Amino acid sequence: MRSTAYLRSAGLVLGLGMAALLAGCLSGSGSSSGSGLLPGPSMPDIPEERVLPLIFVHGTAGSASQYQTQAMRFSSNGYPDDHILAFEYSTAGIGEVTRALTGELSPDLDVFIDQVLSDLDADQVYLACHSLGTAVCGYYLTDPARAAKVAGYVAIDGATGENCPGNSNCMGIFVSEERRLGSNNAYFPDETHVQVATSEASFAAQFEFFTGVEPERVRILPARGDVNISGRAVYFPANSGAAGTELQIWEVDADTGERLGDSSLANFNIGSDGRWGPVRLDPEAHYEFLLLRPGRADHHFYRQPLIRDSHLVRLNTSPAGSEIELNTHVSDDHAALVISRDMEWWGDRGADNDVLEISTTSASGDQAAVDIISSAMGSANIGIHVHDDEATPLLTSGEPLPYFPDQPFQWGVDVYMPAAEPPDGTISIVSSPRGDAANQQILNVPNWASSGHRISLIFNDYQQD
Repeated sequence: MRSTAYLRSAGLVLGLGMAALLAGCLSGSGSSSGSGLLPGPSMPDIPEERVLPLIFVHGTAGSASQYQTQAMRFSSNGYPDDHILAFEYSTAGIGEVTRALTGELSPDLDVFIDQVLSDLDADQVYLACHSLGTAVCGYYLTDPARAAKVAGYVAIDGATGENCPGNSNCMGIFVSEERRLGSNNAYFPDETHVQVATSEASFAAQFEFFTGVEPERVRILPARGDVNISGRAVYFPANSGAAGTELQIWEVDADTGERLGDSSLANFNIGSDGRWGPVRLDPEAHYEFLLLRPGRADHHFYRQPLIRDSHLVRLNTSPAGSEIELNTHVSDDHAALVISRDMEWWGDRGADNDVLEISTTSASGDQAAVDIISSAMGSANIGIHVHDDEATPLLTSGEPLPYFPDQPFQWGVDVYMPAAEPPDGTISIVSSPRGDAANQQILNVPNWASSGHRISLIFNDYQQD
């Protein structure tokens, strides 16, 4: 799969203008107003020569989504948003993983990096690589000519040796002190494998390593007005574009998920690269991203509001005939959800466990709230499939669904959510991250019948007011 297509997005073109605007406030003044007329938030004094393209390389079942929050944190500290990119590849099957482990992706990464250097008129890049991505980057860096293009390399909880690959400037970020990369390491033992790629602490370590200065803030600085959003609609976990589909974006009522207005705010035809956008959205509003898949069930995506510009938004769907679809029980009478977050759901950490409650209110019948997090699921999953198990129809057992627990970073739970066509009620999903009931995250969606609809809910991997 060629990854260079991502660089031709409208978001990158627009970002070049923003880079020029920000250049004057990256050093010396320590502040940025954005308009030059109003005082703005203080920014770190980043040396201009340290502002280089930063490329994230994901791991198994990953994508650019796992660096979306970090990108917003970087831009919240004055780093140009268009300089933060992602190299995406397929991990759909043993053969694709083997390609990553044996260095076969190095030429693709090389082409991607060369295109970035050309488009952003830079001499070198930074690499931030997570999990399996450290193997991709490690092989790339073993070639001296390629390593010379990399000014700094961060390996995030991956398979690494004791020394930096090639002659690169390296840092290792791990959850266990048994792992190391050279002598420059940071350890976060209270975090988990995916969490350490998206956390505030990991961001702070990466920012200082790449820029030479500490960040002014680790929280995301919310936009003052509308946000500019773009991304890709892709087949999971191949990261190939969902070609031939159509994306509609609707504003919805936060309390019910029902659409506001008679027409969508934006429509995009999805091509082979999967790209869509940009679109201007209200950072305080809720939206439905509706992916129309000809001849197949519609796929509805609901996520928490995006509070800052982002071009790394990912909508993961499944190709026709995929194992995920074949193992999802559907009917006219119940809904099927996939709930995800780029931070593991904890089920075996006692008081630190996540709480994720699902309830349904509808003319088809009400279902009381049930917490789907359990010790059985452990603390290694980011995607949870939820539907009525065919073996126990019209009943919530809370038991694991077949197939899904055997997949990387996935789980499945039997929950009966009454549904109808058209919807006649609301499914409410309430997340208390790490058991924090004082800072709940809530998504409410229509009870679409699974026979003609898939529903994906995407929670933020961070909490802030």
